[in-house]
Amino acid sequence: MRIEILNRLIILAAGGIFFALVTGIAGANAQNVVVLVNDEPITSGDVAQRIRWNARTNGFGDRMKAILTGDSIKERFRQMMIAANPHSQAEAEQAAEKIKKQLLEDAKNRVLSDGGGTSRKTAIDSLIEDKLKLQAAKKLDIKITDTEVEQVLAQRAAGAVGEGKKPDLTDFYKQFESDGINRKTIQEIIRAQLAWRDVIRRRYGAQLASLFSALPNTDEKPSESEIQFDVRVLRLSVASTDQKAVSQRIMEAENLKEKFTSCAQLPNEAKLVSDATVRSIEKAKLGSFPKDVQPLIQKASEGQMTPPVLVGSAIESYAICRKGLAAKATKAAAEQKPDVRQQEYERFSRRYLQELKQAASIDYRGS
Repeated sequence: MRIEILNRLIILAAGGIFFALVTGIAGANAQNVVVLVNDEPITSGDVAQRIRWNARTNGFGDRMKAILTGDSIKERFRQMMIAANPHSQAEAEQAAEKIKKQLLEDAKNRVLSDGGGTSRKTAIDSLIEDKLKLQAAKKLDIKITDTEVEQVLAQRAAGAVGEGKKPDLTDFYKQFESDGINRKTIQEIIRAQLAWRDVIRRRYGAQLASLFSALPNTDEKPSESEIQFDVRVLRLSVASTDQKAVSQRIMEAENLKEKFTSCAQLPNEAKLVSDATVRSIEKAKLGSFPKDVQPLIQKASEGQMTPPVLVGSAIESYAICRKGLAAKATKAAAEQKPDVRQQEYERFSRRYLQELKQAASIDYRGS
């Protein structure tokens, strides 16, 4: 009898251990709800993805350089070489190559996992804003299709390939997926941007049109040879021809473009990105610019930046400081001239987003 009871206890204990292991594994893979935004969840997985995205598209190269230079990394390399204990020159070279790859991968994982200086709060705030933007779009029956999202992504991917080559979105996604950023994350970020654009147009279109109609008409169309441009060229050097490196720099240039306020401020904004320079070009004719860039410059208005494109061994984006027949104002005045239309759009955008935040039910659930 005692032996039978003992056997039962052993079986129950084993079952309990198995259950604990199973639930422990399930718990490790579960995503906790971090915030509820009008009862729609933002999970810990969403936050981790956004942190990696922010790290990858904001000064990634600069932070990698900081980790991979200095005495500490040299000492770590030395210790790992000693531990490898190579017995010949060939073994030493193989060990060195393997260790370099490991150190590079460790540095990349460190930057991506901790956000490279991007706070967790920043990631959560941006996710909340995107959630509110998509909710506002849903109320207005605005739907951004996957096709629209991929068209925008294809345009961005196109800037990362050479002339005459068709952008491959699959390869574009793979470059980010290899760094732990899934394609749904990228798609939803773009979807929120497009949806919010349509929300502001739908909600404030009449007011914006009225404001714009009161602005002076400067849409005279002289011959192309008469038009001169004052521009500032944002240039992000690309150290490698690797598609992944090029795409990374494209995204960094896109971030600077989105934050662009004026030609005068562009040099300061460019300091936030490694190996980025800004140079001024004054009174230039359209034909003096690279062929691929000419239609982008022609289409852009004063106070706007062109989409980034690959020019030689660098990514370039052009800020249009002045576009006209002749410079009637000083260089400083031209550079500081704001884009009134963009300013008004951003003013309405900020105001409505703040209204949504104040009216929303935002329930923080912790980590």
